[in-house]
Amino acid sequence: MKYKLNYFSFFALAILLFTSCAKQIEIEPRQSILTETAFSSRDNVNAAITGVYSRLKNLRYYGRDMLAVAEALSENGFATNKSGRLVNEAANVAGAHFGSYQVCYYAIAEINNILSAIPKLQLVPAVTTAERNNWEGQLLFLRALMYHDLARVYCYEPGLGVAGQDRGGLPIILNTPLTTDGALANTPARPTVDSMYSRIYRDLDSAIVKLTNPASLAPATASLAAAQALYARVALYNRDYTRAVNMSNLVLTTFGSRLSSAANYVGSWTSQVHPESLFEIRFANQTENLGVNESLQTTYTTLRDRGNTAIVQGFGDLVSTTTLLQQLGFAGIAANGSGGAFSSRTDDARNILFETGSTARGTARIECTKFIGKNGFPNLDNIPLIRVSEVLLTRAEARANATNRDGSTNTNFNLTQAAADLVLLKQNRYLSYTTSQATADASLTTSTAIINETLRQRRLEFAMEGFRWFDFKRTNGLTGTGLSTKIIYTDFRLLPALPQRELDNNPNMIQNFGY
Repeated sequence: MKYKLNYFSFFALAILLFTSCAKQIEIEPRQSILTETAFSSRDNVNAAITGVYSRLKNLRYYGRDMLAVAEALSENGFATNKSGRLVNEAANVAGAHFGSYQVCYYAIAEINNILSAIPKLQLVPAVTTAERNNWEGQLLFLRALMYHDLARVYCYEPGLGVAGQDRGGLPIILNTPLTTDGALANTPARPTVDSMYSRIYRDLDSAIVKLTNPASLAPATASLAAAQALYARVALYNRDYTRAVNMSNLVLTTFGSRLSSAANYVGSWTSQVHPESLFEIRFANQTENLGVNESLQTTYTTLRDRGNTAIVQGFGDLVSTTTLLQQLGFAGIAANGSGGAFSSRTDDARNILFETGSTARGTARIECTKFIGKNGFPNLDNIPLIRVSEVLLTRAEARANATNRDGSTNTNFNLTQAAADLVLLKQNRYLSYTTSQATADASLTTSTAIINETLRQRRLEFAMEGFRWFDFKRTNGLTGTGLSTKIIYTDFRLLPALPQRELDNNPNMIQNFGY
């Protein structure tokens, strides 16, 4: 009997995502079908890399869940139950969590296969060093992003595992098997979280060497600045503060001027490409539209257009909680923005993108309109993943910590400079900074005060962008720090379950605690 294994089935088998046995999968006797047939031209290579980028748009990944589920799990998100979506996530029900495992490992398998094929390409004219570096640099950036996302979703942060509950990191797969025997024999155990971070560092080190293109005004592909900014993020999670500052400096020296002012803050979210973006997901046409049920626009607001409650588009499934609205500067609000009314709001420009929604879906709420079809169509909105403001706040927090996780001195520890970073961000977010913020900011003279204010500003700056849950995870395991949220840090629900099929097919995999 002749069997054939298609392009994606190779990846699914290789990372143990199918529960069926090998006999049920059709495979051709060729042992290197992908490298021999899939990359016969430059267009094919570029198309394959574009396919990896498209994985980021999946609803279970950055298309919705990495933002909306993260907000629902944290104390930022209130589920309105207007469609029944995100209700369990907002209640922190066991099992209602992220589900990006399969999407990420599919993409990593694709990345590994393309990386393996590039050195063997026999194209005319021959592949140049610059071409190869550009391809490999993009792929290494994407693999680092995905491994870090897997680590921060499914694992404790380095050094913050709960005793008796920490099951380590996730499998690091760098070479995807292309045969059934190789795939079935590929049963990796869970490494340490530190091993995952070491791999992420190595990928980013290589990406930075290979990527020579600066961040463009259309940052839909990886660039040198995007890799440096991601490195700063990863180092912050790793409490590698010296490195976090060094990487942030490289980005901000060149691109710090992109920081939006308070006056043009709203316009930054209206423009098709956010001017602060160092890396963002681009939705190019209607075939990529995620639809009226689960896109970010419909998740966060009932409105089709800002300021117009007469035309209804979405459901507004997840809105801001009372505490977030208060932090954003709203006064005179009912619980969780019920009724959509407020008596006043402060001069924080960020609260302008939170407005009264429609009553057509039920009780009006104060809804987030950051994602509202700026590509010209509802539910088709580019998603900024890494912005200049994140890098600035990363540097502020890293500068305010005197000691790295490994016990070494943070040579970039400088409270004056950390406070200055915070002031710079706030000067560009508050319309009347000198009267509303300057006096309070003058008291930012201790590590605790600066770190707490940095975390507060991260909550405001990235409200409904998926940061708050992960800030809770990466800080609440530290004595004397942490953020208020719906569950305590030691609760097993902090981490989601691994897909059951992973355990069924891999005897060396261990489920996360509590499932």
